[in-house]
Amino acid sequence: MVHSTAQRILWQLLSTPGSWISGNDLARRFNISRESVWKAINGLRKSGNNIESRRNLGYRFTGNSQLNADIIDFYTHNHFNNRLYVENQVSSTQSVAKAFLSHHLVTAPTVFIADHQTAGYGRQGRSFYSPAATGLYFSMILPSPTERSLQAGLMTTTFAVLIVEVLKQFFPAQDFRYKWVNDIYLDRKKVGGILTEAVVDLESGTTASLVVGIGLNITTKKFPKSLKDKAAGIAPADRNLLVSRLVEAIANNYSDYDNPQYLEQYRQGSMILGQKVDLLVNGEVINGIAKKIEDNGALTIRLSDGKTKTFNSGEVVKANFEK
Repeated sequence: MVHSTAQRILWQLLSTPGSWISGNDLARRFNISRESVWKAINGLRKSGNNIESRRNLGYRFTGNSQLNADIIDFYTHNHFNNRLYVENQVSSTQSVAKAFLSHHLVTAPTVFIADHQTAGYGRQGRSFYSPAATGLYFSMILPSPTERSLQAGLMTTTFAVLIVEVLKQFFPAQDFRYKWVNDIYLDRKKVGGILTEAVVDLESGTTASLVVGIGLNITTKKFPKSLKDKAAGIAPADRNLLVSRLVEAIANNYSDYDNPQYLEQYRQGSMILGQKVDLLVNGEVINGIAKKIEDNGALTIRLSDGKTKTFNSGEVVKANFEK
């Protein structure tokens, strides 16, 4: 693949963070004129890249608050090799990914990222608030990791663990928790959600691909009235670096999704075990105490009559914390 002069200069600046590189050095390195360097720098600035210039020192990169495919490519060492798409606005990355899959044979993890979703959605088709500039919204097409039948209940729990492990690297002081089965919480407010959908091969009846969608509130502060007491943002972060680490973690580890260590981490980080919960299943609310997350990812609840019941699907809509 032929890279543009601007891309090559950007990657050179990114490779020496905080350091100055002179225009002469850039011109010599890429065998171009100083004027070509200047034009490339101006083009990069128009794409939201903050590049300082100083006489006798040259240029240095100081960040980009916008999501940028070239920067994400650099941080992932071009791991996705033209399989990473970044848009300013889409209806939902999940819809875009599924539309792509209907017209392309996907044999390696493929990523769709958006700065803003106009119709982001989660489980049961519920809306996921996705304002511009303050969150991370992305979907990944993942070829089925195994020829044997997938344990769907473990997929989402493992994705949650992989995501939180990365978040802990960026926000080490924060205590992220899991709300069964697909929500990530911080200080008892939702900061992220996961949606895993399977695409079935109609001829064989097996899962051909997974489409996993992730939405994270990074610096989001203003929420709709219905969410303001339930959702929160995390803290400022370099979104390009963060999303690169997230997609790498998922791509590199998802095929090992049924490794028991992931489920154990999920159990340890659960915010509902031992708590009174309301579980919504097929329109019915079931009350009880969350007792156990089973080896297949299912949730076991002790009902008010003392009996226990295990659920493979449903959503914890309320948890009454006593700890």
